[in-house]
Amino acid sequence: MPKKIIQGVTSSLSILFVREQVQFIENHGYQVTVVCNKDFEISYDGITVDHIPFEREISLFQDIRTLYKLFKYLNREKPDIINFSTPKAGLLGMIAGRIAGIGTRIYIQRGLRLETAEGIKKYILYATEKTACTLSTHVIVVSDSLEEEMVSRKLLRREKVVRIGKGSSNGIDTKKYDPAVINSDRLARLRNGLGIEPTDVVIGYIGRLTRDKGSNELIESFVDLADKYDHLKLLLVGDFEESDPIEEKNSKRIHSHEKIIHCAYTDGMEYYYSLMDIFALPTYREGFSNVSIEAQAMGVPVVSFDSTGARDTIENNRTGLVVKSNDAEGLSAALEDLIHHREKRVRLSKHARKFIVDNFDRHHMQKELLKFYNTLGEQGDYNVEENDEYIGA
Repeated sequence: MPKKIIQGVTSSLSILFVREQVQFIENHGYQVTVVCNKDFEISYDGITVDHIPFEREISLFQDIRTLYKLFKYLNREKPDIINFSTPKAGLLGMIAGRIAGIGTRIYIQRGLRLETAEGIKKYILYATEKTACTLSTHVIVVSDSLEEEMVSRKLLRREKVVRIGKGSSNGIDTKKYDPAVINSDRLARLRNGLGIEPTDVVIGYIGRLTRDKGSNELIESFVDLADKYDHLKLLLVGDFEESDPIEEKNSKRIHSHEKIIHCAYTDGMEYYYSLMDIFALPTYREGFSNVSIEAQAMGVPVVSFDSTGARDTIENNRTGLVVKSNDAEGLSAALEDLIHHREKRVRLSKHARKFIVDNFDRHHMQKELLKFYNTLGEQGDYNVEENDEYIGA
């Protein structure tokens, strides 16, 4: 009989990101069910999904009810392995799994929100992370620097840490993110529609427009640079977020500056990367950064802050440039370096795609995850120190 895995995430939207991974694991001898809430109506074709009413924000009464439902569910299903990620599902999953006596309890840590939290919220986030890590048998981290951050904050012991390959949640589809498959006519239509000239140098950014993502520093750096370089444009793809807003003056600049192009999230991101000469990643924290490896897979060098998770996606001075975190002047200097030196952009671009294909291809990452699952005994007796291929030390 195949081993049973229950994989938990908070939001049903996350199904879009784990579907291929779940199908791959099922095709190699496991029975996998995904549990999540039902906050979005999406297709579950090809995977088995059960609904548990996880709430994103803290709601003591509702969280206790959800914990009880999850315990009853796990106690009934009796999985061999549970694998939960995202803060709320991770916390409740590890508690319910421990009470239900599940032998192998995996918590996937994709990024520490507490790094940039303040006040009482920071203490609450620390307590939830500490609890999830303590009650797990394994903690998968998605980058080396995230491991270092968690160990230094005494959230867990290093011997409990597991890293799949060189990191990331699931790698990326390097056949989709490949300059060789871009349709030149479609790209030309997009370029013309956005008003980008062939002679323009385009700095790009894809992601939420928030303070934590360094959007203030990026806008301010660009405005200064745009005064010096007539052929410069900034392409922003993403939405504003009210819970972590950027400064009002920068929000107004995004809407009014003649050289800033702002688009909402859309399909065909590979075409937007193809318009960029430089990708900016001035984030304050990440667990990892998929947009960074997507950009590099498309041959676009990345300029990033030296922040948790983000720095693991770049080979400094080989596929991109890493500058001191939260340093707007350093960001401007690195961007200007690549604006001014086209030959350096070309050199970084040549190395970028190979680096990503060799280390973060999705199929490769799925095979590494399968190897990890295959090492797990029925009682979760995987010895991390004896399998250092997976250790992020």
